Amino acid sequence: MQGVRHVSSHFEEKTFTTGIESLDRLIGAIRAPYTILVAGHPGAGKTTLASTICYHNALKGRKCLYVTFYEDKDKLYSYMKKLGMPLSEVESKGLMRFLKLPAIHDVDSVVDVLNKNVIEGFDLIVIDSITVLLEAVKDHTEKRAWLLNYFYQLPILVNGLLVLVSELPFGEERLGLGSIEFVVDAILILKHRVEDRLLLRLLEIRKARGAPIHVAEVPFTIAEGRGLLVYTQPVLEELPPEREAIELTCSALRSRVGHVHKDFFINIFYPPETVYGERALIMLLAQAIKYNLKILVVSYISSPELLRELLLWILEERGLSRDVVEKVIDRYLVFRGINPFAYNVHELVMKELALVEEVKPDIVVFHGVQVVEVPIYHFKELYKQVLYLKSRGIGIVRVGSCINDVVCDSVASIADLTLKVKREYREKHVDTRVIVLRRFHPPSIITDEEDLECFEENINTIVQEVSKQA
Repeated sequence: MQGVRHVSSHFEEKTFTTGIESLDRLIGAIRAPYTILVAGHPGAGKTTLASTICYHNALKGRKCLYVTFYEDKDKLYSYMKKLGMPLSEVESKGLMRFLKLPAIHDVDSVVDVLNKNVIEGFDLIVIDSITVLLEAVKDHTEKRAWLLNYFYQLPILVNGLLVLVSELPFGEERLGLGSIEFVVDAILILKHRVEDRLLLRLLEIRKARGAPIHVAEVPFTIAEGRGLLVYTQPVLEELPPEREAIELTCSALRSRVGHVHKDFFINIFYPPETVYGERALIMLLAQAIKYNLKILVVSYISSPELLRELLLWILEERGLSRDVVEKVIDRYLVFRGINPFAYNVHELVMKELALVEEVKPDIVVFHGVQVVEVPIYHFKELYKQVLYLKSRGIGIVRVGSCINDVVCDSVASIADLTLKVKREYREKHVDTRVIVLRRFHPPSIITDEEDLECFEENINTIVQEVSKQA
């Protein structure tokens, strides 16, 4: 049995990446020599992750040797290209070699082939998968120990990164690989399960040498054109301080709550049977005009075109020019629509935060929140999202119908300000009142007349801005 040949006596300090920025932050710096064990169930994304590591390091000039026993080159390259990682391009530059070996049980011949390739100066070696080789020596204690030592020495002698892929049977989470689990620097376990009839992918960081593991399991997704995306919404250890104070454009509301802060978390709840939201959007547009704020409106129930047209119709009814109103709306408001049932809860939060990164708003409005009622086991995801946005100085406004009082009360309990619209149906008219709940303030009520005055005040603020633009 032949060991690893010495490649170079000159060791430069090499650093590597997983190709996923958020994952790099979780496992810490990857400095040669380093070994990552990627394990998981069939179809969990192991080969995708290993190929991602190979591709992104090749982009940085690190030569990658990808050794596989099962993967078809054309299929893998085609799949990775769809994910935005054309392996053929780095291969054509001499930065990657794809080596497929027969799934034989002669470990010595496999190691010989590896040695002949390794001496050509590869910085990164992927073995997909190590399970094939370990199965071949499972009944040979001495040879198994030698093989494990070979993999232990390999990243040291090439002064590089070794990525070992291992299969886990369905339903199993125990690796059972023996001493190799102790000598590798990082262990990443990929899992997947069905939740609400949608596929939920999870990545467990079982080990990361030298890095404090505060978050041991994170959701991820594999997206066309973007590759493998790991969701790592920061978990804040301390509550963020409040940002600058601003005054509301509605005098009745201002008299009840005083000032608010730009990063406030505000709920606006309507009765379930109500066609709702237009007054809230008018108020937000007026607020944006007064303080020069950019507002992102994410709706779960209405298209961006519909919400924009709704505001245009209201303001055109006041005799305002459509062209000028369009310019004002587009200056302050950005509309996006999401079907929340196309995603699991983690992917939905990822999608929302991606929109925040794209638009960079001062306030984000979630419209139609009743369709994503927050069950207790997802409540912490909402709370983490609120704290994260607050830490960025971004205000949060949730607008929707109050269908479930328990859910509404739970969300109100973590809000800075909650406005509950109540309606009483009389014989010839409908009485409307708004219950105002502001943190550290006694509850109060805005009457129907005051609510209408608020609406007119907000309209006047917008009219003044439109007049300037005309």
